[in-house]
Amino acid sequence: MTAESTEIISYLEPSIADDYRNWDDSASWLLGYSFLPLALGLDRLPDTRLLDLGCGPGEVTRWLADRCNARITAVDTSPTMIALADEHAPHERVEYRLSEDGRLSFLADGEMDSAMACFLFTCVDGEDQIREIITEVARVVRPGGRFTILVPNPDQVSGAVFEGFKRGEDGARYEPGELMPVEVQRTDGSWTTIKNRYWNRDTYRTALAKAGFEGPVKELAPVLADTEGVADPALRGDRAWERERTAAPFLLLTATR
Repeated sequence: MTAESTEIISYLEPSIADDYRNWDDSASWLLGYSFLPLALGLDRLPDTRLLDLGCGPGEVTRWLADRCNARITAVDTSPTMIALADEHAPHERVEYRLSEDGRLSFLADGEMDSAMACFLFTCVDGEDQIREIITEVARVVRPGGRFTILVPNPDQVSGAVFEGFKRGEDGARYEPGELMPVEVQRTDGSWTTIKNRYWNRDTYRTALAKAGFEGPVKELAPVLADTEGVADPALRGDRAWERERTAAPFLLLTATR
């Protein structure tokens, strides 16, 4: 496993946004995205209005629109990502929108039934920014609506190796907001190294509470056995999934407005 480059990840840079589509996201699909309908309760909400914050190139957005018959407003701050989504993941029930200032000014108060943010906050520099983003989500989600945050599991760092990626340096410990190297495999077998911000559970829980999301925050930390009846069996492929049998690479945090 060798790293090609090291840089603070920014999907505003066209080269990084383009390269993102070549990353091996097998683990994200099997143990992350597949659990979004469960966390959000989308199967019980036909024709739901869903906000996808930080939609990237739109593959997950399009899948959810089909899987859950959702009407989705998908938002990103990267013009390149929105262009990729429009080109490669168009859908009649999806509207892709560019947010130039991180605000959702094109959405009214309480307009959305639910919202999600997948791997967004590892690219956010400060806790104040995280709170501002979540407060804006709280504004546009109706009372009783859910907000699910899908993040790398904060317990799995210090050189944790999963299928397709490695998080952190061996033996290192990270404080909230600290930059952490992540080695990512591409679909062609090559590797690249990026840097993400490390945030712990308390960061998200505090921001959710301050924004007005009430009640306990529910957690899902799926391991391989949990995928039975949830994820498409084909997603397992022919990979070993050794660490994923006992350690959850991702965490889904869900709060109710």
